[in-house]
Amino acid sequence: MTKLAKWHVEEILENFVLGGFPVKDDDRFLACSSILTSMIDTVEVDEPNKAFIFHTMSGSEYLCPFEDIRWTDRFAEFSKDNLERLKVVPHFIDEAIKLAHEKESSFVAWLEKEIFNGDLFIEIGAGGILNVHFKYEDKVHRLSSQRHMGMFKDSYLYQLSGIVDFRHYEFIGGSVNTYHMSDSIKRLVVNNIGSRPVTIDNVVYKHGVTVTCVTEENHPEGLINPDVFNGKGLFSDFIKEGDSNV
Repeated sequence: MTKLAKWHVEEILENFVLGGFPVKDDDRFLACSSILTSMIDTVEVDEPNKAFIFHTMSGSEYLCPFEDIRWTDRFAEFSKDNLERLKVVPHFIDEAIKLAHEKESSFVAWLEKEIFNGDLFIEIGAGGILNVHFKYEDKVHRLSSQRHMGMFKDSYLYQLSGIVDFRHYEFIGGSVNTYHMSDSIKRLVVNNIGSRPVTIDNVVYKHGVTVTCVTEENHPEGLINPDVFNGKGLFSDFIKEGDSNV
């Protein structure tokens, strides 16, 4: 049975599918790869263990802990609606969303004690990035990703306006190149939750937590882009920077 983090239920062509991120490497998936399952057949509630077990039409089973439901408003709203349409008792869905919020709050509180200002904390596997948090002025902020459609290749953006800007290209075979890091990022604190090593630019991260100081040598700039944060873009000499010393 495959265990998923940041899972959600969505509707595609009047059928329901499960989306999420496997937390372990196995024969089918790399840890932290983003997947969509085949159509959901049935859903079990494992109340003692606070988890849902999804059975798909293809015969696969997925273990989805309550506390790992994707809790942001947009995902939580349509997951709740779709789970109710799959005949899941609303009480269990509400409990899952509540536990997910509590887990995130506890994790942020723990990070605020464990990492330093300027640290970018990345939960990662060979399949991709699961979560990104950044510490600034003694507070930890969760960063959501946005896909940026490029002329030649796409990139993924993690931003907090005027504070932090982190961009990377697609993962390929457990390896990823960064596009841009704002000067506010002093260290990468990488937690590889999978069993396979992950390469970010020139640095290999094995299972567990590894800290790397950010330098021009180990994380060089990618494409020149006029919209990158804190003056590393093409027109930096002509644009007045704001908050560039964070």
